[in-house]
Amino acid sequence: MANHVQNYITVLGNEAVMQKFADQVANKREEVTMTNWEGNPMTVEEHVSIEQLSFMPKYDEDKSWDWYRDNVGAKWAHIDDGADDYINIVSAWSPVSEFCMKLVEFLSLTDPNVLLRHQYEDEFRNFVGIQIFWAENEEADCDHEQIEDTDITDAMLEKFPEWLDDDFDRWDYHEKYDCVPGEVFDDFIWQWMDEQWEDLHRPFKENEKEGSFYGYNEKNDNYVHGLDD
Repeated sequence: MANHVQNYITVLGNEAVMQKFADQVANKREEVTMTNWEGNPMTVEEHVSIEQLSFMPKYDEDKSWDWYRDNVGAKWAHIDDGADDYINIVSAWSPVSEFCMKLVEFLSLTDPNVLLRHQYEDEFRNFVGIQIFWAENEEADCDHEQIEDTDITDAMLEKFPEWLDDDFDRWDYHEKYDCVPGEVFDDFIWQWMDEQWEDLHRPFKENEKEGSFYGYNEKNDNYVHGLDD
């Protein structure tokens, strides 16, 4: 069975592109009929499949693995949750980087300054990463940072030498450390993501690339919601 990867994708852009993302991606749903626990048919509303999104290449069911690998970046993936400015995608084995490339190109047709924040983690935290996507002249590009499980384990061993011991309960309060180690573990991951995002995002915020679209300081046609506030 494939390891699941959680992909949390947030959009930063002007009002027009935020509306486009909400209407055509995050809130795009369909009614699906299924059988309930009593064996009776029931209708539920679900997010449409990734291959149904308008900006994705034509799907070939006979070559599903190849299509997902080339256009999504994972063996399979589905949208698990979403709202006006984000979606959460569950994928197999790998992050959905190729999907993000296509998404940012699609959104850049409305807002050339749009950015995507993509943070992802393997269900066992074999790897954790964060990416930033942008498009220049409608061509996607990205930058990223990733931390592997060995580095995460080393960081935890510095705090808790018993971290790998079979009888060390990570989710119990330890008076010796005055904390719940599992909570420290979670905090370490989230702090790492936030720090890496600050580094990746800084050139866009500070407009370090003169004459390009990287960040703006006033609410004009190039104002970026969530970036300039």
